[in-house]
Formats: sequence, C-alpha cells, structure tokens
Amino acid sequence: MSQLSQTAHYARKFIKFSLIGLAAIIILVPVTKAFRSYWEERHPQPPPPPNLALGKIPSLDFGSEKYQKDNLSFSLQTIDGNLPNLGIQAKVYFIPILGPKFFDEDKTRKTAAALGFTNELGKISPTRFAFSNKETGAILKIDTINNNFEINYPWENKPFFVNSQGPDQAQALRAVQNLLGKAKMWPEDIDPQKTTYLFLKYDSKNQQLVQTVSLSESQLLKINLRRADLDDRPIMPPDPDEANISFIVTSSSGYQQFIFGKYLRYPINYDRFGTYPIKSSVTAWEELKSGQGFIARWGNNDQDKPITIRNIYLAYFDPETPQSFLQPIFVFEGLNDFLAYLPALDPSVVSQENQVD
Repeated sequence: MSQLSQTAHYARKFIKFSLIGLAAIIILVPVTKAFRSYWEERHPQPPPPPNLALGKIPSLDFGSEKYQKDNLSFSLQTIDGNLPNLGIQAKVYFIPILGPKFFDEDKTRKTAAALGFTNELGKISPTRFAFSNKETGAILKIDTINNNFEINYPWENKPFFVNSQGPDQAQALRAVQNLLGKAKMWPEDIDPQKTTYLFLKYDSKNQQLVQTVSLSESQLLKINLRRADLDDRPIMPPDPDEANISFIVTSSSGYQQFIFGKYLRYPINYDRFGTYPIKSSVTAWEELKSGQGFIARWGNNDQDKPITIRNIYLAYFDPETPQSFLQPIFVFEGLNDFLAYLPALDPSVVSQENQVD
C-alpha cells in the first residue's frame, strides 16, 4: 500500500471515529444532565440545620375563636389518601412592634386629616384617638403607635346608597388606593391578584347589609386586601373570609364613598428571619384530631358527623393583634368550606411568653 493510500485510510478511520465520538457526546451530554437532574430531584441535598436566628419564639395567639366546637372527629381524604410531606423546617419573620416611645399624636392628627377626619373628639384610650368628619358624621378611631384605624359611617338611619348600583372591582380598588395613598399608608406587600370582593345590598326588612351575586344587583362593594404569598405560601388572616385591611365602598364621591374601613397592619421585616424546625404532618394531624386546632371557618358542617379533610398545607398567620413574629401554620381544608389552623413550629423552639409585653 502506498504512503498516500495509507494516509487516506487512516484519515477515513479518524473521521469515522471522530463522528462516532461527536455523536456520543451529543447523546451522552444531555442524557447525563437529565440523569443528574433526575437524581438531584429524587435525592435533594438536605437543607442546613435550622439556625434559630430569632431565639425562642412565643406561642402563637390566633385570637378569640368564633366557633367553639367540642368532641369533633375528622377523616382524611386527600388525593392520594396520605398525609403530605411538608418538610422539616420553615422560616419565621420578625415583626417590629412599636412601643410607647413612638407615640406621635401630631402624626396621628395629620394621618386622620389625610383620611378626611379633622374634628378631633379626644382620646378613647391611652394610645387611641377618635375623630369625626363634620360633613358625614363618620367616626375614625386610630392608634397613635402604628396608625391602624377603623372607619364607621352612620348610614343605618339613612341608607343613601340604596338607589345606586355599587362600584365595580376596579373602581373600588382605585378608591381605596387613593384614600390610603393620601395618608401614605398603601402597603407595598399587597397583591392585587389576591384581592377579594363581595357584592352587597341593603335588606330593608332586616335593616342590614346582605351579600348578593352580581354587580347589577349590588349597592355596595366590599373589598378585602391581602398580602402577597411569602415563600410560596399564603399569608392567612384569622378569618379567611375577611382581611385585616377591608373597606365597604359606595358609588358616591367624596367622604360618602366609604361607609366602613378597617386597617390592621403590622409591617413584616422580610430581611430579618430565622429557620426553625416544624412538626411533621403526622403530628399536626393527631393534634387536630385531639382538639388543638383553631377553627377559622366552620362552613356547612354537622358537629355530629366526621369532618372530611381534603387538603393540608403550610401558610403564615397574619395576626389582628400585635405579635412579634410572623409564624408558619398548618392549614386544614375540608369539605363544606371547613378550615382550621394549627401552629407549625416544633414545641422545642416555642416559649410560653406572651408575644408582646
């Protein structure tokens, strides 16, 4: 074989094996990556141990329970029939609670004026003032420490809104944004997509507001503002059908636009948190069955029959009263609109001290 023929022969072999090697690389690289991803998904690295960065956490206070039910029984009917694996730890966030040194009566008066209340009625407690609106007679009760407030308009003797259709959702949201914006109190952690609305009308026979099914039948709109999810978990108020920031809005303009308002907000320090061990879902389930849960919504259930639980997940609890920490909770969703909460932190990291002195 001539030198030239040998060179061509080896060149063809080189090209052949190079193409085979290239094809192998093209096939093996994505296969290897896919296998690695599959392996890591099935065998995730364990998280670092809980750091307990905020020290021991006071026991969670859900507030007063509306539904006092004894000797309840529960049955589990999740999709797969099992309790979920919700992990072994969760974050706890610090909520800065202001003390008496933060009293600022002048700031409170300015906030009241921005909300439309300039007539000061005086103190109703060491940390709360009352104001009125001279035009409407509406009353504002406001906290001098954190400016949480409540608005009540005396509409009962003259329900001026009965001949008007209520505002739509966009109009009501803009009205609330404008009101809170004037007082520089619009919360940045509100998620408009989680806002809920209720159509209301006046029941003249029973002299009360009742829910209706559509905008065309409504005279008022109730708007509930909710915080955005945190760590892919919802932030739940004590009453899941209400919100800590809520308003009832009319179609009127000016100070008659709101007949009710509630603003209860304790700012979360999203940059200051610790990781803490949580109970297993098995432990939480047993505690629920033993009567340790907080019934947030009873729904249409019969106390003499087992309550069917269909879904269990973790959330955070948004308190109505001052508490120093935003804590994780188990949420139990059941048939017929049942909902219950249970503290999620492992008892070993919980102190029995009050949340706020």
